[in-house]
Amino acid sequence: MFKDRHEKIIPKAYFAKGLMFKMNTRRMLTIIAVIGLLIFLHFLNILRPAERLLVNLLNPIMSGIYSVGSNLRIKYNEQTSKIDLLEATKQLEARVNQLIEENVKLKIIEEENKILRDYLKFLTNNKFNYLMSNVISRGDLTDITRRTETIVIDKGLKDGVYPGLGVVSSEGIIIGKVVEVKDRISKVYLTNNNKCKLAATILNQEKTNGIAEGELGLTIKMEFIPQSEEVIVNDIIVTSGLEQSIPRGLVIGRVTEVNKESNELWQTARLSPIVDSDDLIIVSVLLP
Repeated sequence: MFKDRHEKIIPKAYFAKGLMFKMNTRRMLTIIAVIGLLIFLHFLNILRPAERLLVNLLNPIMSGIYSVGSNLRIKYNEQTSKIDLLEATKQLEARVNQLIEENVKLKIIEEENKILRDYLKFLTNNKFNYLMSNVISRGDLTDITRRTETIVIDKGLKDGVYPGLGVVSSEGIIIGKVVEVKDRISKVYLTNNNKCKLAATILNQEKTNGIAEGELGLTIKMEFIPQSEEVIVNDIIVTSGLEQSIPRGLVIGRVTEVNKESNELWQTARLSPIVDSDDLIIVSVLLP
């Protein structure tokens, strides 16, 4: 009766845990004994043939594992180098673009400074009243030939500009005449525009007068030159001063061709513009 009570008090799990502990302990002791034996046999060189055999068997496997690891490391380094190189290339490209932009800005500033120095020299020496302005548009959008016969400048009525005023380049070459004016902008007909007419004088012995106007948007022609006057190629044509708002002596162009017919009352001279309209960045409006 006492024995039955005791079996009921002690759980069965206790015996299971004890059994497992004994088995684990026995297994651990066995493993330690085997390891110790192997170490002992190793020092006695008894296991050397087996060790050599094991090494020979494992060498190809270890070599393959090392080769795979080396290849993976090389590929990883190559990929990392490519990524670093790509990043460095992007940074260099960004720096090059920045330097190009800075260089362009410096060239523009240098060009504008040269133009302003030329203007200052010309306008100061001739004691002209003037108003400097920037060219903000070229040509007429409706002109399919794309010839530049007009420009738009950023000065207008509120700046004192009005139609009829002459417009000059930094060298003092007259490049056109103001024709339309708004509050802050003005339209200028260039000298190659057939709507731009200038009272002109040829710098020859007779100081021949006439009217210069544009021709087909390409050249300038001077008309109403008397047949008796001598005009030759390379003669310089300047403004005559007969227009109220345009002073005398502004260069218009150089004679390239003379048309003289014996049965005509007048002869005609063709001129080439000295200033390329595409080079106009800053211009000056001459004020009375």
